[in-house]
This record gives sequence, C-alpha cells and structure tokens, in this order.
Amino acid sequence: MGAANPLRSSLGLLTLFFAAILLGAGVGWLLAGRPAVTRWEAEIERASREAGVEPALLRALVTAESGGRPDAVSARGARGLLQLLPATAAEEARRLGWENPDLTDPRTNLTLGARYLARLLDRYDGEAAFAVAAYNAGPTAVERWRGRAPHLAPFDVIVREGYAETRRHVARVLRWRDRYAGD
Repeated sequence: MGAANPLRSSLGLLTLFFAAILLGAGVGWLLAGRPAVTRWEAEIERASREAGVEPALLRALVTAESGGRPDAVSARGARGLLQLLPATAAEEARRLGWENPDLTDPRTNLTLGARYLARLLDRYDGEAAFAVAAYNAGPTAVERWRGRAPHLAPFDVIVREGYAETRRHVARVLRWRDRYAGD
C-alpha cells in the first residue's frame, strides 16, 4: 500500500469543512425562517395590487433583494427594499409624474419596484423566471440568453445561459414565491 496523498487528504477535509458550513447555513435558515418582511406586508399588498403583480412574487423579491431592509444599498448603488438602481427608479417615477423619488422610503420603493416588475412581466408574457432574471441582470442579458436557447422553458434558459448570480437569484425568488403563496 502506498502512502496517503497529503493533497488529496487536504482537499477532502476542505470539502467536508465547506459542506459543513453550507449545511449549517441551511439548517440555520430553516430554523430562523425567511427574512422578516411582514413589517412591510400592508405596503407590499398595496404596491402589488396597484401594479397588478402577484403579492407572493413581490414579497419574495423584497426578501431576496434586501431581506426587508429599507436602508439596504448595494455595491452598484441599488437602494431600498427592492434594490432599485437610481436610473431605473427615475424612469418609473417619470411614468408616474414623480420627481426625485426617495428610494429609502418603503412606500416609494415598493411602488416603483412593483411597477418595474409589472413591466418586465408584461414584456415576458407573465414568465416570472424571465422577469426576475431581467430585474437582476437586465433585459438585454435575458434577451441574449433567450436567443441562445429559444427551445427551452424560461427557467431552463436561465439555468443554462444565465450568470451564476442570476441563476441563484431566480431560483431563490421563485422558491420563496412558492412558499409565500402557500402561507
């Protein structure tokens, strides 16, 4: 019998270590539940109704985008509960005749984000996977992915063609939408 390969042993231990961390995070998530967005429930319901989007989908998007934190700011400058980029928010605000929207205001952020999501759902014939992917990566990327895999179902297009971050994001939002819809 030959000597144990120290590199193989180290890789095995490292794999076990990361698997334990991921398992621990998953168990912690299950025990702790989803991020609390119930604080914004009335505003989510209002924005959903006004924009004509499914409340469970908007609730899931809030959960994924900010974890329910109205003061959240991304590295790219996206702000608020629905992590709107200022340019996207300004475009939606113009459609409503608003000037200088405060993206940290939950009501404003939810109104603008829900309307943007509704436009994306309209653009993609109600396909939530495409709309959420476009919300995350932009419509240009989604159009490119659709063009590369026109024969696949929307979620499968995202899985096959999408950015890793977008694949994870879409899967997370759709999973939470289904859980919220069951509540």
